Amino acid sequence: MIFFSRAARADAQIQLAAQRLSTRLAFFSLGFATAAWAPLIPFAQQRLHLNHADFGLLLLCSGLGAILAMPTTGLLIYRLGCKVLISIALLMLLLLLPALALGSTALSMAVILFLFGTAAGSLGVTVNFQAVFVEKSSDRPMMSSFHGMCSLGGLLGVMSMTVLLTLGVSAVVSIFMISLILIVMSVFTVPYALSTMPKNTITKETGCDVSTSDIEKKRPSLLILLIGMICFISFLSEGAAMDWSGIYLTSHFGMNAAYAGLGYTFFAIAMTSGRLVGQKALKILGEQKLIQYSVICAFIGLMSIVLAPQWIFVLIGYALLGLGSANIVPIMFSRVGRQNHMQKAAALSCVSTIAYTGSLTGPALIGIIGEYTGLQLVFTGLAVLVGSILALNHFSQLKTQD
Repeated sequence: MIFFSRAARADAQIQLAAQRLSTRLAFFSLGFATAAWAPLIPFAQQRLHLNHADFGLLLLCSGLGAILAMPTTGLLIYRLGCKVLISIALLMLLLLLPALALGSTALSMAVILFLFGTAAGSLGVTVNFQAVFVEKSSDRPMMSSFHGMCSLGGLLGVMSMTVLLTLGVSAVVSIFMISLILIVMSVFTVPYALSTMPKNTITKETGCDVSTSDIEKKRPSLLILLIGMICFISFLSEGAAMDWSGIYLTSHFGMNAAYAGLGYTFFAIAMTSGRLVGQKALKILGEQKLIQYSVICAFIGLMSIVLAPQWIFVLIGYALLGLGSANIVPIMFSRVGRQNHMQKAAALSCVSTIAYTGSLTGPALIGIIGEYTGLQLVFTGLAVLVGSILALNHFSQLKTQD
Protein backbone atom coordinates (compact mmCIF):
# COMPACT_ATOMS: atom_id res chain seq x y z
CA MET A 1 0.00 0.00 0.00
CA ILE A 2 2.82 2.39 0.85
CA PHE A 3 4.49 1.63 -2.47
CA PHE A 4 1.31 2.34 -4.42
CA SER A 5 0.65 5.57 -2.49
CA ARG A 6 4.19 6.77 -3.20
CA ALA A 7 3.80 5.82 -6.85
CA ALA A 8 0.52 7.72 -7.02
CA ARG A 9 2.13 10.81 -5.48
CA ALA A 10 5.04 10.53 -7.90
CA ASP A 11 2.66 10.26 -10.86
CA ALA A 12 0.71 13.26 -9.58
CA GLN A 13 3.89 15.32 -9.25
CA ILE A 14 4.98 14.36 -12.77
CA GLN A 15 1.57 15.30 -14.13
CA LEU A 16 1.67 18.63 -12.27
CA ALA A 17 5.16 19.36 -13.61
CA ALA A 18 3.91 18.66 -17.14
CA GLN A 19 0.95 21.00 -16.58
CA ARG A 20 3.29 23.74 -15.36
CA LEU A 21 5.41 23.25 -18.50
CA SER A 22 2.32 23.43 -20.70
CA THR A 23 1.18 26.62 -18.96
CA ARG A 24 4.58 28.28 -19.33
CA LEU A 25 4.80 27.37 -23.02
CA ALA A 26 1.24 28.56 -23.66
CA PHE A 27 2.03 31.93 -22.09
CA PHE A 28 5.27 32.06 -24.09
CA SER A 29 3.42 31.29 -27.34
CA LEU A 30 0.83 34.00 -26.64
CA GLY A 31 3.51 36.64 -26.15
CA PHE A 32 5.63 35.34 -29.03
CA ALA A 33 2.82 35.38 -31.57
CA THR A 34 1.28 38.73 -30.64
CA ALA A 35 4.64 40.53 -30.35
CA ALA A 36 5.83 39.23 -33.72
CA TRP A 37 3.07 41.35 -35.26
CA ALA A 38 4.47 44.59 -33.75
CA PRO A 39 7.43 45.09 -36.15
CA LEU A 40 5.07 44.49 -39.09
CA ILE A 41 2.73 47.34 -38.09
CA PRO A 42 4.68 50.21 -39.75
CA PHE A 43 4.95 48.12 -42.92
CA ALA A 44 1.20 47.44 -42.84
CA GLN A 45 0.34 51.11 -42.43
CA GLN A 46 2.64 52.07 -45.30
CA ARG A 47 1.37 49.21 -47.49
CA LEU A 48 -2.26 50.17 -46.98
CA HIS A 49 -1.61 53.96 -47.21
CA LEU A 50 -3.69 54.71 -44.09
CA ASN A 51 -3.40 57.67 -41.72
CA HIS A 52 -3.35 57.26 -37.92
CA ALA A 53 -7.14 57.47 -37.55
CA ASP A 54 -7.96 54.97 -40.29
CA PHE A 55 -5.24 52.61 -39.15
CA GLY A 56 -6.52 52.91 -35.58
CA LEU A 57 -9.97 51.82 -36.78
CA LEU A 58 -8.34 48.88 -38.52
CA LEU A 59 -6.59 47.84 -35.30
CA LEU A 60 -9.96 48.03 -33.57
CA CYS A 61 -10.99 44.91 -35.50
CA SER A 62 -8.52 42.89 -33.46
CA GLY A 63 -10.02 44.22 -30.25
CA LEU A 64 -13.57 43.43 -31.37
CA GLY A 65 -12.57 39.85 -32.09
CA ALA A 66 -11.04 39.53 -28.64
CA ILE A 67 -14.01 41.09 -26.87
CA LEU A 68 -16.36 38.57 -28.48
CA ALA A 69 -14.04 35.63 -27.84
CA MET A 70 -13.23 36.21 -24.16
CA PRO A 71 -16.66 35.82 -22.52
CA THR A 72 -17.45 32.97 -24.89
CA THR A 73 -14.21 31.24 -23.91
CA GLY A 74 -15.12 31.60 -20.22
CA LEU A 75 -18.34 29.69 -20.91
CA LEU A 76 -16.68 26.99 -23.00
CA ILE A 77 -13.77 26.13 -20.69
CA TYR A 78 -15.77 23.82 -18.43
CA ARG A 79 -17.39 22.09 -21.41
CA LEU A 80 -14.39 21.64 -23.69
CA GLY A 81 -11.43 21.93 -21.32
CA CYS A 82 -8.31 24.04 -21.75
CA LYS A 83 -6.59 21.60 -24.11
CA VAL A 84 -9.14 21.94 -26.91
CA LEU A 85 -9.33 25.72 -26.67
CA ILE A 86 -5.53 26.14 -26.52
CA SER A 87 -5.17 23.88 -29.56
CA ILE A 88 -7.67 25.87 -31.63
CA ALA A 89 -6.20 29.23 -30.59
CA LEU A 90 -2.60 28.23 -31.38
CA LEU A 91 -3.63 26.80 -34.76
CA MET A 92 -5.39 30.05 -35.66
CA LEU A 93 -2.42 32.17 -34.59
CA LEU A 94 0.18 30.30 -36.61
CA LEU A 95 -2.06 30.40 -39.70
CA LEU A 96 -3.02 34.07 -39.34
CA LEU A 97 0.47 35.47 -38.74
CA PRO A 98 1.58 35.04 -42.38
CA ALA A 99 -1.74 36.50 -43.49
CA LEU A 100 -0.92 39.71 -41.58
CA ALA A 101 2.10 40.23 -43.84
CA LEU A 102 0.14 39.40 -47.01
CA GLY A 103 -3.08 41.42 -46.58
CA SER A 104 -3.16 44.00 -49.37
CA THR A 105 -6.51 45.71 -48.74
CA ALA A 106 -8.08 47.30 -45.71
CA LEU A 107 -11.00 44.86 -45.86
CA SER A 108 -8.83 41.75 -45.94
CA MET A 109 -6.67 43.10 -43.09
CA ALA A 110 -9.80 43.86 -41.07
CA VAL A 111 -10.95 40.24 -41.35
CA ILE A 112 -7.48 38.88 -40.57
CA LEU A 113 -7.07 41.15 -37.53
CA PHE A 114 -10.54 40.22 -36.26
CA LEU A 115 -9.66 36.52 -36.35
CA PHE A 116 -6.21 37.23 -34.91
CA GLY A 117 -7.79 39.08 -31.98
CA THR A 118 -10.27 36.23 -31.51
CA ALA A 119 -7.45 33.70 -31.24
CA ALA A 120 -5.30 35.87 -28.96
CA GLY A 121 -8.22 36.74 -26.69
CA SER A 122 -9.35 33.13 -26.36
CA LEU A 123 -5.82 31.93 -25.63
CA GLY A 124 -5.32 34.69 -23.06
CA VAL A 125 -8.42 33.75 -21.06
CA THR A 126 -7.76 30.01 -21.29
CA VAL A 127 -4.11 30.10 -20.25
CA ASN A 128 -4.82 32.46 -17.31
CA PHE A 129 -7.62 30.15 -16.23
CA GLN A 130 -5.30 27.15 -16.40
CA ALA A 131 -2.58 29.08 -14.55
CA VAL A 132 -4.86 29.68 -11.55
CA PHE A 133 -5.53 25.96 -11.11
CA VAL A 134 -1.90 24.98 -11.67
CA GLU A 135 -0.75 27.62 -9.17
CA LYS A 136 -3.26 26.40 -6.58
CA SER A 137 -2.18 22.78 -7.09
CA SER A 138 1.47 23.77 -6.75
CA ASP A 139 0.84 25.47 -3.36
CA ARG A 140 3.22 28.31 -4.21
CA PRO A 141 2.88 31.62 -6.07
CA MET A 142 3.67 31.20 -9.75
CA MET A 143 1.61 33.85 -11.56
CA SER A 144 4.51 36.29 -12.00
CA SER A 145 6.69 33.56 -13.49
CA PHE A 146 3.86 32.50 -15.83
CA HIS A 147 3.33 36.07 -17.04
CA GLY A 148 7.11 36.39 -17.21
CA MET A 149 7.08 33.64 -19.83
CA CYS A 150 4.54 35.66 -21.82
CA SER A 151 6.87 38.67 -21.65
CA LEU A 152 9.85 36.50 -22.58
CA GLY A 153 7.92 35.21 -25.58
CA GLY A 154 7.05 38.76 -26.54
CA LEU A 155 10.67 39.81 -26.21
CA LEU A 156 11.97 36.97 -28.38
CA GLY A 157 9.15 37.46 -30.86
CA VAL A 158 9.81 41.14 -31.46
CA MET A 159 13.60 40.68 -31.39
CA SER A 160 13.46 37.81 -33.88
CA MET A 161 11.32 39.80 -36.29
CA THR A 162 13.44 42.95 -35.87
CA VAL A 163 16.69 41.06 -36.49
CA LEU A 164 15.30 39.27 -39.55
CA LEU A 165 13.97 42.52 -41.04
CA THR A 166 17.24 44.31 -40.29
CA LEU A 167 19.16 41.57 -42.12
CA GLY A 168 17.03 42.19 -45.19
CA VAL A 169 14.74 39.16 -44.92
CA SER A 170 11.30 39.98 -46.32
CA ALA A 171 8.40 40.44 -43.94
CA VAL A 172 6.57 37.43 -45.44
CA VAL A 173 9.50 35.04 -45.06
CA SER A 174 10.24 36.35 -41.54
CA ILE A 175 6.71 35.77 -40.29
CA PHE A 176 6.59 32.30 -41.87
CA MET A 177 9.67 31.44 -39.81
CA ILE A 178 7.87 32.67 -36.67
CA SER A 179 4.92 30.40 -37.52
CA LEU A 180 7.23 27.40 -37.83
CA ILE A 181 8.57 28.09 -34.34
CA LEU A 182 4.99 28.26 -33.05
CA ILE A 183 4.32 24.83 -34.52
CA VAL A 184 7.23 23.39 -32.53
CA MET A 185 6.02 25.13 -29.36
CA SER A 186 2.51 23.74 -29.86
CA VAL A 187 3.81 20.17 -30.00
CA PHE A 188 5.02 20.51 -26.39
CA THR A 189 2.18 22.76 -25.17
CA VAL A 190 -1.02 21.02 -26.17
CA PRO A 191 -0.50 17.42 -24.93
CA TYR A 192 -0.02 18.48 -21.29
CA ALA A 193 -2.75 21.13 -21.11
CA LEU A 194 -5.66 20.54 -18.74
CA SER A 195 -8.34 18.57 -20.54
CA THR A 196 -10.97 18.79 -17.79
CA MET A 197 -11.59 20.95 -14.74
CA PRO A 198 -12.13 19.38 -11.29
CA LYS A 199 -15.86 19.40 -10.59
CA ASN A 200 -15.42 20.33 -6.94
CA THR A 201 -12.90 23.12 -7.52
CA ILE A 202 -15.36 25.96 -7.25
CA THR A 203 -16.85 24.62 -4.04
CA LYS A 204 -13.44 24.31 -2.40
CA GLU A 205 -12.34 27.77 -3.52
CA THR A 206 -15.42 29.61 -2.34
CA GLY A 207 -15.91 27.55 0.79
CA CYS A 208 -19.67 27.51 0.29
CA ASP A 209 -22.41 25.52 -1.38
CA VAL A 210 -22.35 26.37 -5.08
CA SER A 211 -26.01 25.47 -5.52
CA THR A 212 -27.14 28.23 -3.13
CA SER A 213 -24.75 31.02 -4.16
CA ASP A 214 -23.77 30.30 -7.76
CA ILE A 215 -25.92 33.08 -9.22
CA GLU A 216 -24.63 35.72 -6.80
CA LYS A 217 -21.02 34.60 -7.24
CA LYS A 218 -21.24 35.13 -11.00
CA ARG A 219 -22.18 38.80 -10.68
CA PRO A 220 -19.20 41.20 -10.94
CA SER A 221 -18.48 42.80 -7.58
CA LEU A 222 -16.90 46.21 -7.07
CA LEU A 223 -13.61 44.49 -6.24
CA ILE A 224 -13.57 42.64 -9.56
CA LEU A 225 -14.38 45.81 -11.49
CA LEU A 226 -11.58 47.72 -9.73
CA ILE A 227 -9.08 44.95 -10.45
CA GLY A 228 -10.30 44.86 -14.04
CA MET A 229 -9.76 48.61 -14.43
CA ILE A 230 -6.21 48.35 -13.07
CA CYS A 231 -5.45 45.58 -15.56
CA PHE A 232 -7.16 47.56 -18.33
CA ILE A 233 -4.86 50.55 -17.80
CA SER A 234 -1.75 48.39 -17.54
CA PHE A 235 -2.66 46.44 -20.68
CA LEU A 236 -3.50 49.69 -22.46
CA SER A 237 0.07 50.86 -21.79
CA GLU A 238 1.44 47.56 -23.07
CA GLY A 239 -0.74 47.75 -26.18
CA ALA A 240 0.40 51.31 -26.84
CA ALA A 241 4.02 50.17 -26.64
CA MET A 242 3.39 47.23 -28.98
CA ASP A 243 1.25 48.90 -31.62
CA TRP A 244 2.43 52.52 -31.60
CA SER A 245 6.09 52.54 -30.53
CA GLY A 246 7.26 51.78 -34.07
CA ILE A 247 4.98 54.36 -35.68
CA TYR A 248 5.95 56.95 -33.05
CA LEU A 249 9.66 56.43 -33.75
CA THR A 250 9.22 56.55 -37.53
CA SER A 251 6.85 59.53 -37.64
CA HIS A 252 8.43 61.72 -34.93
CA PHE A 253 12.11 60.86 -35.31
CA GLY A 254 12.35 59.63 -38.90
CA MET A 255 13.65 56.20 -37.90
CA ASN A 256 13.86 53.55 -40.61
CA ALA A 257 10.91 51.13 -40.37
CA ALA A 258 13.29 48.16 -40.20
CA TYR A 259 14.61 49.45 -36.85
CA ALA A 260 11.29 50.66 -35.46
CA GLY A 261 10.85 47.44 -33.46
CA LEU A 262 13.57 48.66 -31.06
CA GLY A 263 10.98 50.59 -29.04
CA TYR A 264 8.96 47.52 -28.15
CA THR A 265 12.19 45.50 -27.81
CA PHE A 266 13.39 47.77 -25.00
CA PHE A 267 9.94 47.61 -23.42
CA ALA A 268 9.85 43.80 -23.61
CA ILE A 269 13.38 43.38 -22.21
CA ALA A 270 12.55 45.50 -19.18
CA MET A 271 9.16 43.84 -18.62
CA THR A 272 10.61 40.35 -18.88
CA SER A 273 13.39 41.20 -16.42
CA GLY A 274 10.90 42.74 -14.00
CA ARG A 275 8.63 39.70 -14.05
CA LEU A 276 11.44 37.19 -13.67
CA VAL A 277 12.43 38.88 -10.38
CA GLY A 278 8.82 39.67 -9.51
CA GLN A 279 8.44 37.04 -6.79
CA LYS A 280 11.60 38.24 -4.99
CA ALA A 281 10.50 41.85 -5.27
CA LEU A 282 7.06 40.94 -3.93
CA LYS A 283 8.61 39.16 -0.97
CA ILE A 284 10.91 42.09 -0.13
CA LEU A 285 8.53 45.00 -0.76
CA GLY A 286 5.05 43.53 -0.38
CA GLU A 287 2.10 44.08 -2.71
CA GLN A 288 1.37 47.69 -1.86
CA LYS A 289 4.89 49.09 -2.17
CA LEU A 290 5.69 47.06 -5.28
CA ILE A 291 2.61 48.42 -7.05
CA GLN A 292 3.40 51.98 -5.90
CA TYR A 293 6.97 51.83 -7.19
CA SER A 294 5.78 50.17 -10.39
CA VAL A 295 3.26 52.92 -11.10
CA ILE A 296 5.84 55.65 -10.48
CA CYS A 297 8.32 53.94 -12.80
CA ALA A 298 5.73 53.53 -15.58
CA PHE A 299 4.62 57.17 -15.21
CA ILE A 300 8.21 58.43 -15.54
CA GLY A 301 8.68 56.19 -18.56
CA LEU A 302 5.64 57.59 -20.38
CA MET A 303 6.62 61.17 -19.66
CA SER A 304 10.14 60.42 -20.91
CA ILE A 305 8.61 59.23 -24.19
CA VAL A 306 6.57 62.43 -24.47
CA LEU A 307 9.40 64.84 -23.61
CA ALA A 308 12.28 62.98 -25.30
CA PRO A 309 14.43 65.27 -27.53
CA GLN A 310 16.04 62.29 -29.30
CA TRP A 311 14.98 58.74 -30.12
CA ILE A 312 17.47 57.18 -27.67
CA PHE A 313 15.54 58.75 -24.78
CA VAL A 314 12.34 57.29 -26.19
CA LEU A 315 13.89 53.84 -25.95
CA ILE A 316 14.83 54.51 -22.31
CA GLY A 317 11.28 55.66 -21.67
CA TYR A 318 9.85 52.45 -23.10
CA ALA A 319 12.25 50.46 -20.91
CA LEU A 320 11.00 52.29 -17.79
CA LEU A 321 7.41 51.74 -18.89
CA GLY A 322 8.06 48.02 -19.32
CA LEU A 323 9.75 47.72 -15.94
CA GLY A 324 6.91 49.59 -14.25
CA SER A 325 4.21 47.53 -15.96
CA ALA A 326 5.86 44.18 -15.27
CA ASN A 327 4.25 43.08 -12.01
CA ILE A 328 0.98 44.99 -11.83
CA VAL A 329 -1.10 42.51 -13.84
CA PRO A 330 0.35 39.31 -12.25
CA ILE A 331 -0.41 40.71 -8.78
CA MET A 332 -3.97 41.52 -9.85
CA PHE A 333 -4.60 38.05 -11.31
CA SER A 334 -3.30 36.47 -8.11
CA ARG A 335 -5.63 38.74 -6.17
CA VAL A 336 -8.55 37.45 -8.26
CA GLY A 337 -7.53 33.91 -7.31
CA ARG A 338 -7.60 34.81 -3.60
CA GLN A 339 -10.89 36.70 -3.48
CA ASN A 340 -14.26 35.15 -2.55
CA HIS A 341 -16.51 37.98 -3.75
CA MET A 342 -17.22 36.24 -7.05
CA GLN A 343 -16.98 32.75 -8.49
CA LYS A 344 -13.39 32.43 -9.70
CA ALA A 345 -14.20 31.13 -13.18
CA ALA A 346 -16.55 34.05 -13.81
CA ALA A 347 -14.18 36.51 -12.11
CA LEU A 348 -11.22 35.47 -14.26
CA SER A 349 -13.31 35.72 -17.42
CA CYS A 350 -14.59 39.17 -16.38
CA VAL A 351 -11.15 40.56 -15.44
CA SER A 352 -9.54 39.04 -18.53
CA THR A 353 -12.18 40.60 -20.77
CA ILE A 354 -11.70 44.05 -19.22
CA ALA A 355 -7.91 43.71 -19.17
CA TYR A 356 -7.35 42.46 -22.71
CA THR A 357 -9.81 45.04 -24.00
CA GLY A 358 -7.21 47.57 -22.93
CA SER A 359 -4.43 46.01 -24.98
CA LEU A 360 -6.57 45.22 -28.02
CA THR A 361 -8.98 48.15 -28.37
CA GLY A 362 -6.94 50.83 -26.59
CA PRO A 363 -4.34 51.16 -29.36
CA ALA A 364 -7.16 51.74 -31.86
CA LEU A 365 -8.48 54.62 -29.74
CA ILE A 366 -4.93 55.97 -29.43
CA GLY A 367 -4.71 56.10 -33.22
CA ILE A 368 -8.08 57.79 -33.64
CA ILE A 369 -7.44 60.41 -30.95
CA GLY A 370 -3.77 60.79 -31.93
CA GLU A 371 -4.68 61.72 -35.49
CA TYR A 372 -6.36 64.90 -34.21
CA THR A 373 -4.38 65.70 -31.05
CA GLY A 374 -0.98 64.11 -31.73
CA LEU A 375 0.49 60.99 -30.16
CA GLN A 376 2.43 63.00 -27.57
CA LEU A 377 -0.76 64.38 -26.01
CA VAL A 378 -2.31 60.90 -26.05
CA PHE A 379 0.71 59.44 -24.23
CA THR A 380 0.44 62.24 -21.66
CA GLY A 381 -3.16 61.26 -20.99
CA LEU A 382 -2.06 57.65 -20.71
CA ALA A 383 0.48 58.67 -18.07
CA VAL A 384 -2.34 60.24 -16.05
CA LEU A 385 -4.33 57.00 -16.31
CA VAL A 386 -1.33 55.01 -15.11
CA GLY A 387 -1.04 57.33 -12.12
CA SER A 388 -4.69 56.63 -11.23
CA ILE A 389 -3.74 52.98 -10.54
CA LEU A 390 -2.49 54.17 -7.13
CA ALA A 391 -6.03 55.15 -6.11
CA LEU A 392 -7.68 52.12 -7.72
CA ASN A 393 -5.25 49.78 -5.99
CA HIS A 394 -5.88 51.45 -2.63
CA PHE A 395 -9.61 50.84 -2.81
CA SER A 396 -9.29 47.32 -4.22
CA GLN A 397 -6.84 46.45 -1.44
CA LEU A 398 -9.32 47.70 1.18
CA LYS A 399 -12.02 45.56 -0.43
CA THR A 400 -9.74 42.52 -0.38
CA GLN A 401 -9.27 42.86 3.34
CA ASP A 402 -12.98 43.17 4.10
